[in-house]
This record gives sequence, structure tokens and C-alpha cells, in this order.
Amino acid sequence: MRILSLLSVASLTMCIVSTPVFADSHGKFPGRGSEEAYNKSVEIEKKALDCANKGDFQSAEKYDTEAISIYPYDSGFYSNLGQDLKKLGKTEESRKAFERAVALEPNYAHAWISIGYSYEKQRNLAEAERYYRRAVAIESDWNALCSLGDILRQEGRFDESRKSLTRARACTLNDHDAALVDKCLEMCNQHKVASD
Repeated sequence: MRILSLLSVASLTMCIVSTPVFADSHGKFPGRGSEEAYNKSVEIEKKALDCANKGDFQSAEKYDTEAISIYPYDSGFYSNLGQDLKKLGKTEESRKAFERAVALEPNYAHAWISIGYSYEKQRNLAEAERYYRRAVAIESDWNALCSLGDILRQEGRFDESRKSLTRARACTLNDHDAALVDKCLEMCNQHKVASD
């Protein structure tokens, strides 16, 4: 899976969720539809992932769409399509792909984060918060907690933001992730100092 890019001072969350986390199908037949169709789609999806890894999101979108047309029951295929569409600037289409992913797999936390991101990108912070909270309820990992913390910071809810970001900091697995959370905490604390 691919995770995270460089810090965006304007909005940490946009940084966190704007870099694709491409799902794989876990190599296991989900049990719906034809296993033969699934296996064929997995091979096509590998081409999509290869294109996405090379930055060719238009070709990746084409392969994702082809894989889904053959086997429409894999949430990872829809998530990958959503990531490719997001990279192509197709926010509404991207959100629909992630919504389909969570319809197939309701506990798919990253897809909930990505839906939240699409609302955040449109400056609909209340909707973004709602989806980030859903992700946190499913999986309190650093990404979900940091996304929520940053949206709360943007809404001016600094105490809540610090709590979420502090929890995110405790979950970070590497120095890069920790630096992102620390930057968001710093931005939140600057507002506290300014308001004191």
C-alpha cells in the first residue's frame, strides 16, 4: 500500500488523505459472483496498480473500471478507482467510488476517510467531520485520528483537536507519520497561544 506525501501547511488532512492508499484485493475470493470473473479482474487490477504506481492515473482508471465491470463485488477495486479519480481531480466521481467501496465493506476505514476528504476539499467541514468520525469509530489509527483532529482545528475546536491529535501521535508507526501529527499539533497549539 502507498501512504502519505509531503506536509501541506494549508491543511494537514488534505496531505494525509490526498496521497493514495491503494488497496489490494487481499488475494482472496470474496465469495460473491464468479470466482473466475474475480480472478480475471485481479489480473486487470494488477495492471491498474502498476499504472498508478507509475503516475499514469488515466490508464489506471481505465483498468479499474474494466476490473469492476467484470467483477463488481470487491471494495478494493472501487477504492483504487476512487484514488485514481481523486488524483485526476474528479472529486464527485471519486466520492461515488469510495461510497460504493463502503457499501460493499462498511468497515473500510480508509474509504470513509477518503469520502471525508472529498467533502473537506469542497470546504464542507461538517460533512468531512462526520465521515472522519465514522472512520475513527471503525479504526482509531493515526490517519483517521489525525484527519479528524485537523478538521476540528480548521473548525476552531482546538481542545477537541488536540485530544484527537494526541491520540493520533500515540498511534504513529514511523518518524514521517509522527512529524505530520506533530506539525498539526503545533498548528493547533499556535491558535491556543494566539487566543490566550
